[in-house]
Amino acid sequence: MVTITPVRAGSVCVLTVSGEVDLTSGPRLRAALDDVLDDPGAPPPTGVVVDLTGVSFLGSAGLAVLVDAHERASQRGIRLKIVIDGGGSAVARAFQAAAIHEHLDLRHSVGEALRDG
Repeated sequence: MVTITPVRAGSVCVLTVSGEVDLTSGPRLRAALDDVLDDPGAPPPTGVVVDLTGVSFLGSAGLAVLVDAHERASQRGIRLKIVIDGGGSAVARAFQAAAIHEHLDLRHSVGEALRDG
């Protein structure tokens, strides 16, 4: 089960994700990111922060959703930052195993992600 809580902080949207992001819950994460990136009723955010520090498992389906969202955000001029725990966490290991951690903007705290624009 995954829980996703969106909060708008000025022109930045923070999505706090907790639980397991796998084949079953990946579509919920995709829908939440779609809502943020494609909402015609709101001005587009300048940045999106996806806080994964509460995620206990991140499968390949979740990684694919994040890579796709990163591409879409970049095309729209929106900075997408992903917050993970330290290098030994299950989420950090998932990024490293997929060899995509160097291609995404990974941070270690929401404060750091918000502070760095």
